Amino acid sequence: MIFLLILLLAALAGIFMWQKKETDEQKAQERQAKQEAQAAEEDKKKAEAEKAAEAQAAEEEQKKAEAEKAAAETTVNKDVQTAENTASEDSHKTNGLAICMYHYVYDKDNPPKLNSNFIEVHDLEEELKYLTENNYYFPTWEEVEKFVSGDYLLPEKSVVLTFDDGAYSFLNLGVPLFEKYKVPVTSFLIGNIEGEKKVKKYASEYMTFQSHSYNMHRGGGNIGHGGIFPVMNHDDAIADLQKSVEIGGNGDAFAYPYGDYNDSCVKAVKDAGFKCAVTTEYGRAKPGDDPLLLPRIRMSMGQSLESFKKLVE
Repeated sequence: MIFLLILLLAALAGIFMWQKKETDEQKAQERQAKQEAQAAEEDKKKAEAEKAAEAQAAEEEQKKAEAEKAAAETTVNKDVQTAENTASEDSHKTNGLAICMYHYVYDKDNPPKLNSNFIEVHDLEEELKYLTENNYYFPTWEEVEKFVSGDYLLPEKSVVLTFDDGAYSFLNLGVPLFEKYKVPVTSFLIGNIEGEKKVKKYASEYMTFQSHSYNMHRGGGNIGHGGIFPVMNHDDAIADLQKSVEIGGNGDAFAYPYGDYNDSCVKAVKDAGFKCAVTTEYGRAKPGDDPLLLPRIRMSMGQSLESFKKLVE
């Protein structure tokens, strides 16, 4: 009887020990599973943090690249002077600055319907070649403003080249020549005639789009050639000028549509913030001139190179 009791107690002890061992193993497995889950969660968080850091770095790199691209693009279609002004008290321009007024370009091998505002592309190249071979200086509009204000000297050989209207004939035939000879030129752009398209397609470090108005190159006025600008109210005129600046990207210079202007036009141009404005009146810009009423020298079809030299000297 005692022996059976001892066997029963031993059996119960064995069962107890087995259950305890099983419980301990289960707890150990649970602890291990918990530790593995925690480790996996930490790895996941670490991976997510690394991914987020990589994404942020990529975003910052993209922003940097976009900023660099934008910075590079600001040098295109901006009125920036890269040449050295060699003027001195003993040697500077004294006979006035020629601001040349061109309009359209054509090729004699494929001529359109012509008028006196056209210049043949090979004649234009001859003129640019002459200017570069003779080391002409091409002042910015800021320099022009300072020059006529009497605060700035220009080299004896200085000239400003402008093309009115932003016509495709100039953009397609003329701009490549200015790029070839590295000569700065201003295109006075009519904003509502595919202005945005032209600025985007023809942007050049040597050609600057300035304002010829957004939608004022049309009739409706009562002076000069009948341009509408002189009869527009001030607010509408300012709005038009501001829109033209937004499209062209520059507000340094303005060309009066058809050359028509009155006092209200000049005030609008001034209030819009332009440094200079050009007319179609013949003459050279000189110290003492109103920077918002600058004369120009018209370039005519068929003019000889010798005639051109005399006009710009």
